[in-house]
Amino acid sequence: MDRNTIGKWLVAFCCIVSLLAAKEPVNALIHEESPYLQQHAHNPVHWMPWGKAAFEKAKREHKLIFLSIGYSTCHWCHVMEHESFEDPEVAKVLNRYYVAIKVDREEHPQIDRYYQQIHRIITRQPGGWPLTLLLTPDRKPFFAATYIPKEAKFNQPGLLELLRKAADLWHKEPQKVERLGARILQVMRQIQADDTLRGGKIDENFSRRFVAALRESFDPRYGGWGSAPKFPRATTLTALLQIYRLTGDRRAFQMADKTLTAMALSGIYDQVEGGFFRYSTDRKWRIPHFEKMLYSNAELLEVYALAAELTGKQLYRRVLRETVAVLDKHYRDASGLFYGASDADSLDPESKEKAEGFYYTYRYDRVLAAAKKAGIPDPAKALESCGLTEEGNFIRYRSHLHLRQGIPCPSRLKELLQRIRRERPYPFVDCKLQASWNALLIHALFVASSLDAAYGKTALHTLKVLREFLDLNGTLYHQKLPGRSPKVPALLEDYSFTAAAAIDAYEFTQDPTWLAWAEDLFARAKRRFESGGVWYDAQGAFRNPLSLEGGSYRSPLAVLADDALRLAALGEKLEYQQIAEGILRQGSRILDAYPQAAPMGVLVWLADRYGYVVLKAPQAQLGRLRMAVQRQIGYPFLLYKQVNEALYQACRIDRCFLYDRDVQTFVRHLRERLSGSIGEKISPQKVR
Repeated sequence: MDRNTIGKWLVAFCCIVSLLAAKEPVNALIHEESPYLQQHAHNPVHWMPWGKAAFEKAKREHKLIFLSIGYSTCHWCHVMEHESFEDPEVAKVLNRYYVAIKVDREEHPQIDRYYQQIHRIITRQPGGWPLTLLLTPDRKPFFAATYIPKEAKFNQPGLLELLRKAADLWHKEPQKVERLGARILQVMRQIQADDTLRGGKIDENFSRRFVAALRESFDPRYGGWGSAPKFPRATTLTALLQIYRLTGDRRAFQMADKTLTAMALSGIYDQVEGGFFRYSTDRKWRIPHFEKMLYSNAELLEVYALAAELTGKQLYRRVLRETVAVLDKHYRDASGLFYGASDADSLDPESKEKAEGFYYTYRYDRVLAAAKKAGIPDPAKALESCGLTEEGNFIRYRSHLHLRQGIPCPSRLKELLQRIRRERPYPFVDCKLQASWNALLIHALFVASSLDAAYGKTALHTLKVLREFLDLNGTLYHQKLPGRSPKVPALLEDYSFTAAAAIDAYEFTQDPTWLAWAEDLFARAKRRFESGGVWYDAQGAFRNPLSLEGGSYRSPLAVLADDALRLAALGEKLEYQQIAEGILRQGSRILDAYPQAAPMGVLVWLADRYGYVVLKAPQAQLGRLRMAVQRQIGYPFLLYKQVNEALYQACRIDRCFLYDRDVQTFVRHLRERLSGSIGEKISPQKVR
């Protein structure tokens, strides 16, 4: 044995000795790539990943399954881990009576989607994370909850009590548990069957009904919907703005503009660095849950870009500019793709402990002293205008910023606050590179390119990287970790969102290879996820029929239908339109009964009803045409295509209806024709 080999063995031996000396537990999650599963790999709970081995163990040992679903940047997931999963007493009960399974909802959203519905059936309440379920050995669910404290509090039993009682019931009356689980599965199957039934009837007043339904729960004082917690509902805002552009409905615009302004001035928006947090814990948007998610920022970028173009408001442009900058700074991988999320918790260097929102919040006295030292004029007034007060508005007398007078923080104070942050550790960033979420961001950047072409260039580069690293040998993948090969096959959301971004890229560059790729992605999606007219979220035995209803972000099926409509118009291929209309018929029940739950579906129905219009021009004139149209026409369903004919043309899928050699005459006639086709006045002028 040579010296190098001996050295390697000694290093390995020392590592083993140090692990044994530390007595740190290791479970089966240690072999998983998911950052979330890795966070739990050293819990004393004998966690197993979702899969055949765990299911066979449960059946072989006749044990209940304890299923926990979460993600790496989830605050309450961390709380439950520290309280319970790191606790030896809880671990002892779980290891003795259960097979404990951990699922990363971002790695396997189809599993999460299924069990969130199970939670709704059992509790009649919306779900969330961590999602906690008890299943029989053959996976019949009979209990569901979200966060559960170790000991009883918040008017709910503690986890230890629950685990012991459920194990005792399973030991004494397993048939009772089996029957309960069977009934729940029967209800679930009926719901899934209902999702595949047609039957809704959508009338001509559909957009008005959508707006009226949203007005019922709209908060006229602070914007948004409901009280608390309050979510941005970005796709709903996009739908409202597009309905205003389509029909001139002022109610739609007012709800969107009120909400976008309120959020931009509040604590759900990071006033120091930019970017949005996932949701607000209060009605006024003051104190957020401090996670930043790529998907929520992507969807909000799109709607703020639309609002900036429509209104000309500098506030909206600033939000757009700062959000793109913070994503580029903290969430962009060296490859060019973007990471998925950052944690709500961050390290307090003084206490050496993680605290929710520490990185983003400030102590008044310390900032005031620093502001005086920096020579900032009237520092107390400057701090107050940004929401920094002595009593604070968060834990431990800390303040989270919001703009009290609607005026941005003084630039020197903002620079000071940024310097203070640079001395703190940035929150943990989940470095998964997901196809669907990156594609959502790419789409948003292409939308913003009408304001600044640099956004389009960033989008195009990111899409090229996505294609290079996640679409390999005819297989699109859901995600990868930096420096590693992808392993998780793509879901429908990856195909539909990426195809949408590819169509955007075609419009931006007029390079036909992007349109060809979009068609290829669509064809692969149809082969993999459609069966008997029903579209599913994933392949394999564990899959869910999809509807037009949105969830944490827009419906992948609605986006796929929109892809089909755009491909139909650009390629003049009726078969795509037939697919889109089939999806809309399939989803007509939710659109008819509860349209506010399906805002992307509403937009796609309107796009099909009024029709995409393809504007054609020679290459040298296409940019000029686009600029003229953006200034004068509000119609939201426009596409652009380069042609060799020396004419400006406007075409629907079945015919071209307008030709002209002069761009201004063409745009004037186009505006008249589109207004007449809708039957209502378009309001294309900027709203000041």
